[in-house]
Amino acid sequence: MSSNYGKYPYVTLAQIKNYLNITSTNEDARLSNLVSFACGVVENYIGHEILSNNYSEVYDGGRASIFVSRLPLQNVHSVTEYDGYSYKRLNNPQSDGSSVTRLGSNAVVTNYGNPILKSRFKKYGDTSGLFNGTTDYLSIPDSDKWYFGDTPFTIDLQVRANSYSSNQTFISQSADSNNYWSLGYDTTNGYNFRAVSGGTEVVNVTHANNTGYSANTFHHIEVVRDGSSFKIYRDGTQLGSQTTSNVMPDINGPLEICRQNVASAYNYFNGFIDELRISHVARHTTSFTPLTYQHSTDDNTVLLMHFDGANDTTVFADDHATVEAFLFYPSTGEITRNIGENTGDYSLSLVGAKVFKNFPRGVRVAYRSGYEIGSVPNDLVLATMDYIKMLHKERQESQGFTFQGENVQDRALSSNFPPHIRRILDLYRVIM
Repeated sequence: MSSNYGKYPYVTLAQIKNYLNITSTNEDARLSNLVSFACGVVENYIGHEILSNNYSEVYDGGRASIFVSRLPLQNVHSVTEYDGYSYKRLNNPQSDGSSVTRLGSNAVVTNYGNPILKSRFKKYGDTSGLFNGTTDYLSIPDSDKWYFGDTPFTIDLQVRANSYSSNQTFISQSADSNNYWSLGYDTTNGYNFRAVSGGTEVVNVTHANNTGYSANTFHHIEVVRDGSSFKIYRDGTQLGSQTTSNVMPDINGPLEICRQNVASAYNYFNGFIDELRISHVARHTTSFTPLTYQHSTDDNTVLLMHFDGANDTTVFADDHATVEAFLFYPSTGEITRNIGENTGDYSLSLVGAKVFKNFPRGVRVAYRSGYEIGSVPNDLVLATMDYIKMLHKERQESQGFTFQGENVQDRALSSNFPPHIRRILDLYRVIM
């Protein structure tokens, strides 16, 4: 039995007490133990945990599809494939497994100074970007993708500052000192997002505090607009907000990472940047738990930089419009190698299915599967509670407790389920 079976019960003490019509607390300890035991036995029988969790598995290559061992499949965080030298991360589809609708192409990223990819410190993947705080920055040409107007948007990234002793810019777009927007850190006000149009400040959402900032530690930063509400978050916790219907300025200038293109206040960033994303959607409107894995692209993403590559290299890339290299199917747990450069459906191709490279244990998959709390199917919950009822009544055998059509002597404290329970559990069983 897996060490996780029964570790996260999907039936609560309150549910089973209500099911058994027990109001006193005298049996709480025993019932809690039975809940954990029964959930573990059921999970062992069906071959996977019920509540959602993150998992990693390894598969042999040489085939077009692989199947994860736990269902339902919620999301595939990453698939890496061995190419004979090292494991390479494959580009993800959308978070539901489907292909992305691509409008346009990836942005061209140009280096200035000597920014470099380093493997020593990174939040996700293989590397993050290191910037020296004096000359290093990235530039991306002006585009209507960076114009937000009065529509929802989100800018988020992971930042590991070497110091918080000076003002620093994480990402900005500037024409001059009178026309720009920037997301950065201020030694007085902490994280802040500010927009200026024609010399007039139109947006200023800020922490208004400089506490809680840890140098040499990755922090997730996110600024979100939803309607007239602007909010800024650190590690998923809201730091500040502003309500305004002002329109974001349309800036005629490049998008810059780790610098603000204003001569009097370049505010270069000194530290590491990872997982930068710009989206034309409000990703969060209340406090949240940041992801523990790299973002997948989707139809709302207009910039996605993973800062991944070989150590000490200098190629920085946008991947928001890169063709996905695999698709997945939540109901079956199938992950199929996409044909890349292509249509995404090998049945339409003359060359047939693209397969994972043929190396033993050559495919690594990180994924999330199971049911979220509150969404466990009712029949599965009821079957488990019936099993708990059976176990709870087991000590009353001498009083003649039985299920219809079964003799109590046939049941031990095991997975020898009565037929009416087994029929339901078999619907969720995975046999590998």
